[in-house]
Amino acid sequence: MALLSPYDDLTGRYTALPFTTEPALNRSDYVTERALDGLFTVLGEEERKIRSHPAARTTELLQRVFSS
Repeated sequence: MALLSPYDDLTGRYTALPFTTEPALNRSDYVTERALDGLFTVLGEEERKIRSHPAARTTELLQRVFSS
């Protein structure tokens, strides 16, 4: 028998109540969305740094992309 997480236990008890439906919550989807949000936040900060500080353009590719 597998151990249930507190979340699984709570949703199991909730869906056992009469006249309730399965909650539209999925931990995997939530964690994936939050991780992608964090990734794009970090990417945005790096891009802002590269655009505002020429010294941050350390690779040949970045120097070619951001040269004017």
